[in-house]
Amino acid sequence: MKIILAVLVIVLANVMVSAQWRKGDEKVEDTSERKSVNGFAGHLIVVEDPKGFIEEWSKPETPTIKPVTDVKRGKVIGAFVLFAGCKPDSDGVCNSVVDYAVIKPDGSVYAERKGEPLWKEQPPPAQNIQLSKAILGIRIESKDPAGEYKVRAKVSDLNAGITFELETKFRVK
Repeated sequence: MKIILAVLVIVLANVMVSAQWRKGDEKVEDTSERKSVNGFAGHLIVVEDPKGFIEEWSKPETPTIKPVTDVKRGKVIGAFVLFAGCKPDSDGVCNSVVDYAVIKPDGSVYAERKGEPLWKEQPPPAQNIQLSKAILGIRIESKDPAGEYKVRAKVSDLNAGITFELETKFRVK
C-alpha cells in the first residue's frame, strides 16, 4: 500500500476565533472527537479541502467547519486539532504536542506521526479556540482497502501534564 502523507506545519500564530467549548451557557459534553481536561481542550476534525479550511480559518469571521465522512480515493484530506487552554511555562509559552495515527479498516496502522507541534514556544491563545500548527495530510490510494478508517490524535500539554486521545472516522468506498 502506498500512502502519500504529509504533515504541514502551518504558522497561524495570531489567527484566533472567539469561541469556547460551550454551546450558549452550557458546557459541551466530551465525545470521541472532542474532549476537555482541566481547562485544556481539543477537537479532532477531518476536512476534504485542507487549504480551503485554512483560508476559511484565517478570516476574521467564525469559520464554517464541514467535517468529511466519505472520502474519494486520490484526494487529499486534512486532519486538524482545534484546541484551547494550553498552560504557559515560567517563560509564558506553551509546550503542547500531538501524535497522529491513521488506522485502516482491518485495525492496522496506515500511517503515524509523533511529537508534532500542537502549540509550542508561543504564549497561549487566551480563551480562544486555535488551530494546531501540525496538520496531517492524508491521501487514500487506489490500492488501499475500502471501509472505515480511524484518525487518532493523542494530544498533550506537556507543561500541565495533561494527555487525552481523540478519534474520528471517515469512509472510503
